[in-house]
Amino acid sequence: MCRVTRNGGGLNVTKQEWIKYGALFLLAVVAFGVAGIALTNPRGAGEVVIPVTASSQAATPTATATPSPTPTATATAQRLGIQLPVEPVLLILGDSYTAGVGAAPADQGWAYLVAGSLGYPTNIEGEPGTGFAWGGGAQDELALEYEVRLQTIAEDPSFVPNLLILQGGQNDSLISNSEEIKRATAQTIESARRFWPGVQVVVLGPSAPQPFAEELTAANTAVRAGAEAANAPFIDAYEAGWFTDANSPGFDFDGAHVNTAGHAHIAEKFLESWATLTQ
Repeated sequence: MCRVTRNGGGLNVTKQEWIKYGALFLLAVVAFGVAGIALTNPRGAGEVVIPVTASSQAATPTATATPSPTPTATATAQRLGIQLPVEPVLLILGDSYTAGVGAAPADQGWAYLVAGSLGYPTNIEGEPGTGFAWGGGAQDELALEYEVRLQTIAEDPSFVPNLLILQGGQNDSLISNSEEIKRATAQTIESARRFWPGVQVVVLGPSAPQPFAEELTAANTAVRAGAEAANAPFIDAYEAGWFTDANSPGFDFDGAHVNTAGHAHIAEKFLESWATLTQ
């Protein structure tokens, strides 16, 4: 206990008591300093303080972002569309399907039904056995590829289309080189744009009944790739399932072509796609 005595109104403190007071004062100063450090850095012992910056906040996201899916080739093609001209003039060019083979009579073919429904001035040019890369004939000897036929049509100044539907790919399946089909398709589209500046082109791929449709998948893919390379809308009848194992028997004409009902089915499905493209 600290002993304090009065001596003439003052305080007498022994030497030992001064030493005790000094030690207590020093301990108080140390304790105060430690408390101050704890208040300014309320973390556990040995924990490192790292300043929080904008970059460090971004490096620790609160939620994981879900990456946007990469659009497929088909999806990319479907996003394309056409702007209808004020006065549409239509050319439909293709193979035996466009010629109406299998329909009775031939003017009940899909191209004629589409032209009648749209009501535009239309020329229909169907040549059986031809394609984008296949020129016709048993040995591809007729030189009636689509590009060649378009050039012949373009030589007549009395007919200038501003809309062009290119149908085909069935006969191109006779060519084993898919790259050749793709290249011919893209070149045909670009040539059409050169023949008729401003013409808008839509491509309709193979639209055969099953099981023949399965044999045309490689050609369908190549034609689609060519259309996409030329930035032209592609209507994919195969991927859309226009002809299935269930409905094909009712639409089949000879295994490779559709009958009258099949042509009406193609026309109906095509017009649905056309409405989407022209929205």
